[in-house]
Amino acid sequence: MTLSNIFRRSAAALALGLCSNWTLAAYPDQPIKLIVPFSAAGSTDLVARAVAAEMGTILGQNIIVDNRAGAGSLIGSELVAKGSADGYTILMAGLTNVFLPYIHKTLSWSPIDDFAPIGLVADLPNVIAVNSASPYKSLADLVKADKANPGSMSFGSAGVATPSHLVCEMVNHKSNIKLVHVPYKGNAPAVQDLMAGHIPVMCNNMGGTLPFMSSGKIRILAQTGKSRSSAAPDVPTFTELGITGLDAGLWMGLVAPKSTPKEVLNTLNQALVKALAMPALKEKLAKLGATPLNPSAAAFEERVRTDKRAWDPVLKTLELTTN
Repeated sequence: MTLSNIFRRSAAALALGLCSNWTLAAYPDQPIKLIVPFSAAGSTDLVARAVAAEMGTILGQNIIVDNRAGAGSLIGSELVAKGSADGYTILMAGLTNVFLPYIHKTLSWSPIDDFAPIGLVADLPNVIAVNSASPYKSLADLVKADKANPGSMSFGSAGVATPSHLVCEMVNHKSNIKLVHVPYKGNAPAVQDLMAGHIPVMCNNMGGTLPFMSSGKIRILAQTGKSRSSAAPDVPTFTELGITGLDAGLWMGLVAPKSTPKEVLNTLNQALVKALAMPALKEKLAKLGATPLNPSAAAFEERVRTDKRAWDPVLKTLELTTN
């Protein structure tokens, strides 16, 4: 065998070895961190954990949920947007990402444009609720009471510029009342204060409220959406009660830093598609009052465009600030 043949065979063997090592190291070869920008036990957290468990099984790696609550999802979102674009840290984004630029006008990064969509996950109605011992049996009762004594009642939310906050602000705007905002770091602590009687009213997503309605601790007065949720068919929609502009609910979707490789995004999307098709996950989402959405990246981008068109005039009218 000539020396040149030996070199050629050695090069081929080396190349084969490198290919083999690349295959062994193919994404994902370590656990993935899923940042949830809200507190544990809230609806976004519960949906994220259900999805993470199924996707982790499909990918053959654990997907670890990491709660980074604060500033209406700003803290967790910024952590991912400015993090490594390797697919090992992703975000459960949502409608709040559309709202954030209206509140934090001097951001050095974009809560929308600095992410690459993996896929939509689910949609949840938002609700306005009171303690079950409250004298307010309907939204009309609540509106009447506040008009009789404007500004005397407060409402809790998951934080400034979260969907739960803006639902109640929309009720204020449309009903000409003055419920006073009390922001929390997530829905879960606000729910606890509502049940304890520390706040009289709360706006929340359906998933975070439904278990307490079922146990008789909370009364839901109205829900967003074009039609009533099958999880709460006795609760009227805001539209039925004469309050327009609240046809859309809270959507959630997975995103990664903008420059994440397309192959990685495709791998995550395929796992999400398979997970959402699993009966076990569908059942878990249904118990939370959540409806699975089209998980394609194109559907994600269209949902963001639609939300920006719908909420732009509302947010400008409300003139919300972080003060």
